[in-house]
Amino acid sequence: MMLSEKIMECLSEGLGLRREAVKEVMGEYMMLVNYYPPCPHSDSFQGLDPHTDVNGFTLILPNEVPGLQVFKDDHWINLEYIPPAIIVIIAIRS
Repeated sequence: MMLSEKIMECLSEGLGLRREAVKEVMGEYMMLVNYYPPCPHSDSFQGLDPHTDVNGFTLILPNEVPGLQVFKDDHWINLEYIPPAIIVIIAIRS
């Protein structure tokens, strides 16, 4: 079993759904892993432009570097770093 399938099953169960529910809604999927190494000139780093993730859900393993935000209720909200939390962002799919 692929890691992405196991994560989707755990997410389904955590939401009180059948193990296959999230996988059925997502259809064919791919797991994408990004790693952003520390910036050697952090005082000049501007970050990413505002964007919408294209996947159904995003798992973020944050660190103490500030700047992670989510857009909710028409404004940007700073997310607090709480170790060892994993941030889960669920997409709105239409």
